[in-house]
Amino acid sequence: MTEDVQHSVRPARAADADSLTRTLASAFADDPLFCHLLPPGVRRRHERLRRALAVDAARSLSLGGLWTTAHGDAAAVWFPPGAWRGTARQDLAELPAWLRAGGRRMRAFQQVRAALYAHHRDLPPHAYLLYLGTRPGRQSQGLGSALLRAVLDRCDAERLPAYLEATCARNVPLYRRHGFVAHDAVEPAGGCPPLTPMWRDPR
Repeated sequence: MTEDVQHSVRPARAADADSLTRTLASAFADDPLFCHLLPPGVRRRHERLRRALAVDAARSLSLGGLWTTAHGDAAAVWFPPGAWRGTARQDLAELPAWLRAGGRRMRAFQQVRAALYAHHRDLPPHAYLLYLGTRPGRQSQGLGSALLRAVLDRCDAERLPAYLEATCARNVPLYRRHGFVAHDAVEPAGGCPPLTPMWRDPR
């Protein structure tokens, strides 16, 4: 199958959340950023990775930004303009979940978040793609492209830019094909691999 295949995608529902966070955890298991945050061999790594992804996925779901494919084999975590960062109350409510996920690696999580917030806060209003992931075994079959098109078509209709940070160099060509332009890397403290900010003006 190729990326030209049409796949059915839809906004996720609450009943999808657990399955989709497991899909994302599988998709990001070998991602450079998440290997830095939770190195291979760390205790209960997969479950902690799932917990970390679930925090952002839940907030995205509450804003209508969590998307899935028909069988839950891929997911996209979007945030509408102005909602990419949680409120102080949300941050406080989410803290126990972050602590369970991060444990002794919590400082690494905080360093990455701080770097992304510092880079992100001065950008014009935009739709923010935080995560896009496909379950291993279903990758390179066009599922990620289908999820991108669903939201980017809306962005184009609303004349709204989109933004993301690519955490892995192999994903950059996919985003370029959908109109994103790469900018100078963001390099969080603590030895984290560089992230590639990418911006897309509406078509």
